[in-house]
Formats: sequence, structure tokens, C-alpha cells
Amino acid sequence: MATEQSNESMAELVAKMDSLETREVADAKSTKKPKIDDGDSDSDSSSLDSFGSGGTDEEWRSYDWPEKEPEWDVDSYDGREFKINPRIRKLYCTQERYDEYCSYRLKAFKSRGFLADPTNGIYDVYLDAPPKGDHMSRGFLAELANVCVAKFNETKGKTLELVNVVSATETGAARWKFYITFMARESPNGPLVEYQAKVIKFSGDVRPPFPILCRPSPAPAI
Repeated sequence: MATEQSNESMAELVAKMDSLETREVADAKSTKKPKIDDGDSDSDSSSLDSFGSGGTDEEWRSYDWPEKEPEWDVDSYDGREFKINPRIRKLYCTQERYDEYCSYRLKAFKSRGFLADPTNGIYDVYLDAPPKGDHMSRGFLAELANVCVAKFNETKGKTLELVNVVSATETGAARWKFYITFMARESPNGPLVEYQAKVIKFSGDVRPPFPILCRPSPAPAI
């Protein structure tokens, strides 16, 4: 329980830091002096919108991960390299606060989406909060996870059975990607084992949910 509270409080801290980062960039952009075109400027450089000491749009985009079309049993985190724009350091008044930010960002990255990472648009689903819609309920998330369980059993020749949803994070708008942690049994009378599922839910149900992966949760690092 203490670990869950610590993760939640750190996620809230990161969200506040990200909000500060956004305001800092916006302030730098709004106070930038207008550039006078003398006819000799390079067209490529003028296409980059400078944030002053905050860097250019292009520099910030280099720290984004392009979204790939989902494939079953392929984790989009494979091949990714953990990176933090060094210009973010100037947004923190102490090294300690910056180290906390970096530490949580690395932890979230290593979780492969199963911990909230507001900088990358991944947020907690608060399962015990009052429901604000079907996608906030444990039952709905269990249905989505079962799409992955069914695909897992079909392709792996297994008999995995979901027991209950433990936690979840989500990202997206027109289509949601859910990262769901759940307890399951690998055989009818077997012990409970923690599993992970990733699934896409399309807005308006224009397409059925798309299963991305289902796997045992990795062992915690010692």
C-alpha cells in the first residue's frame, strides 16, 4: 500500500512538474521578440519556432516516440531509448527535485506504460473513484483485458483465466490504449499470478477492441 501511495504521489509531482514545464515553454514563446524578415534569412531555420533557451519545436519533437500501428504480441516500447531533454533541468530550482523527476520518469519508462507518465500522456485510471463512465469501471477493464486473454490462449495454447483487475493506466483520445495489470490463474486450481495486458479501445466502438499483448508481469527489480 505504501508503494502504491508513493507511486501515486510521485506521479502527481511529475504532473505538476510537467505543468510547470508547459507554462515555462509557453511564457518563453509569448515573450519572444518578433523576427524581422530582411530577405536574407534561411527558410529552413525560420521554419523552426524557437522557444529561446527552451529550445526549438524540432528539438522537443526529437524526444517524442512516434506511434506505431499496433501488432499482436509486439510491445511498442521495444527498441526505445530513455531520453530526457537536458533543457528541462533549468525548470527545477534544486538538483534534488530534478533528480526526483528523472528517477520517476525512468521508473515509468521501465514499466512500459504500466505506471503513469504524464509527460508522455499516460495517466492512472482510478478504479476505486466514483465512475465517470463505463471505461472507468473495473468490469469494463476486465472485459478489455479478457480480449487479450482470449488472444493469448488462442495463440499460445493456454488456459489463462482472469480473476480481477489490480490497476490500469490509459492514454489517447480518439482511441484509448489501456495498460491493465490483473491477477489470473494459469490453470483452474492454480495459484494467482500477476499478468499484464495492453489493448486499444476505439472511440464510439467504430472497431472492436484490438488486443496488443498479454504476458506475466516482470519480476520486480531487486
